[in-house]
Amino acid sequence: MSVILAVVGDDSAAIDDAGIRRALAAMHDAPDDRVAIWRGAGAALAVARQPWELSPSMSGDALVVTDGEITVAADATIYYRDDLRAALARARVAASGESASHLILAAYRAWGADCAAHLEGDFAFVIWDGSAKRVVAARDFSGKRTLYHARLANGSLALATSPAGVLALPGANTGLNLVAIAETAAGLWGGSSETAYESIRVLQGAQTLTLERGAELRLHQHWVPPHASTRGEPPFEEAAIELRKLLTRAVAERLDTEGDTTIWLSGGWDSPAVFAAGASALDARNSSHKLLPVSISYPEGDQGREDELIRAIAARWNADVHWLDIQNIPFFDHPAERAQARDEPFAHPFEMWHRSLARGTRATNSRVALEGVGGDQLFQVSEVFFADLLRTGRLGKLAREWRAKGMSGSGFRTFFRWAIQPNLSRPALALAQLARGGRPLVGYLERALPPWITPSFVRAHALGSRDRLYAPRVTHRDRSDRETAWYLSHQYFPKVFGVTSNFARDEGVEIRSPLYDRRIIEFALTRPREERSQGTETKRLLRAAMRGLLPDSILAPRAKRTGETGGYFTRSMRQQLLAMVDTVFEDSQLARVGVIDALAYRQSVVEYSKGVQSNFAVGLYFTLQAELWLRSHSKNGTSSAFKELSSKRAAVGSG
Repeated sequence: MSVILAVVGDDSAAIDDAGIRRALAAMHDAPDDRVAIWRGAGAALAVARQPWELSPSMSGDALVVTDGEITVAADATIYYRDDLRAALARARVAASGESASHLILAAYRAWGADCAAHLEGDFAFVIWDGSAKRVVAARDFSGKRTLYHARLANGSLALATSPAGVLALPGANTGLNLVAIAETAAGLWGGSSETAYESIRVLQGAQTLTLERGAELRLHQHWVPPHASTRGEPPFEEAAIELRKLLTRAVAERLDTEGDTTIWLSGGWDSPAVFAAGASALDARNSSHKLLPVSISYPEGDQGREDELIRAIAARWNADVHWLDIQNIPFFDHPAERAQARDEPFAHPFEMWHRSLARGTRATNSRVALEGVGGDQLFQVSEVFFADLLRTGRLGKLAREWRAKGMSGSGFRTFFRWAIQPNLSRPALALAQLARGGRPLVGYLERALPPWITPSFVRAHALGSRDRLYAPRVTHRDRSDRETAWYLSHQYFPKVFGVTSNFARDEGVEIRSPLYDRRIIEFALTRPREERSQGTETKRLLRAAMRGLLPDSILAPRAKRTGETGGYFTRSMRQQLLAMVDTVFEDSQLARVGVIDALAYRQSVVEYSKGVQSNFAVGLYFTLQAELWLRSHSKNGTSSAFKELSSKRAAVGSG
């Protein structure tokens, strides 16, 4: 994978090339990395890139790019390049080269610090403008490329692909951020720019950082999801045609121009739509390149099994599926070692699932994998639309939809959850909390604190309010539109996308998400709720857009969801978690610093392992992973930071 590093400040020259190389190696250390270091008055920029990423359809063969007083270090894949060049031409700017970095530099010449708003792609970059003594850094809204920033002891600003790059620099503060670690252990959404390190912040999705000499560091969002208009125009059938055109081009922009591309294919509707649009685009070009399905097979009777659906989808385009067996994919794979290698305590429950798919891509000799991320966010909606029907007095429609969804016998609690609670104001929610003895009502987009997180820590650090504090400020009146905007705006998702992208790039593969395309997002936000969910049907518009490209049997409404991976998660956790906990939590580091009650945690694990249903199953996983991370990082050079945490815990306890 590519990593970038920048040190900006009058003392940047104090870090020699060996120090820069150590920081690059801390982020990614491979003998065949291509490395470039650039130095100028007031800044040093560096890039390390794997040879496979030198492809013109990826970051390209340019490392650090300089044109006059402007220098760029980027980890980027840019789409819609012809459209970008046309826009640059209208601004009377021409790129001096073909790589992603050259295009980013040209965009800066044309639009200055707002350049990221004009780029479409997966990117993180740092620009140094020597004449203005200005640094500009940005990250795209999906967050597949990561970027972090921190101040060093000498006042210089450091920017790096991962926290490890910052921590390897002289003068970096290695102090740990206990609240952020606890937030991860509790399985909360997060959403702030904080990391597990006190001094390091993540540059968030769709965010631009600007710093000029003598001024304060500024952060601004260069893209926000447009406010949903849901005007319902053009009509449904015309909208389906328009969506097909948009998706076909979005896929075409993301196909590997140098070889075959893979698609991580399920039997649902999202990745099959990407596959069909891509296969159609390749047919129209008479291309010799292929779009190759890579899929995971589940045993018969497993709720994750979609093998027969996948075969039918692939057969429509005469494609052979590269199969992976879920029974050969470990859920836990050397978890202690992986925790030690992670920069932060957050661990993805399906890490090995993603890594196995990436290895499947490499087995086909492909370097690019498409996926179906975006379909759920854009083309369906939860039952929260019942709250809209109740709020606007459409009671007859509410009753009909309630019956059509099969919810007639679900009881008042379900009705309250979906139709009433989303309409309650904050004062009403506060009154409900008082009436419940201080227990807040937890909304469907909120996560409750697990019972093993210690109440004293929660009170001391206001842990229970952090999710609301850092949630996106979504003001849409309709709750269904608010849900879509929340999914597109919450910074939890760029964090997850950055993690999964790095899994794949560790394996030599670049993930691309055609449905999570800005043009498709902006189009989808103009469509009415009924196209996302009506009666027993969901994703009506996406399915209509694929008529003729996918078998009718695939596009037909389904009585229940398919391809659910929850069984894999539950089986693995119940079979393996208890033995791990007995070993790891005998002397819990999280308990030592006051975050958890280790006995309460173990009791929850015992009950879950026996088959007792739990609303905190994912929390059990996150707490284990945070414990493993803290344990390893208190041994491998950050023990002083851990001792500082322990002293802070003692201070809180005595206070």
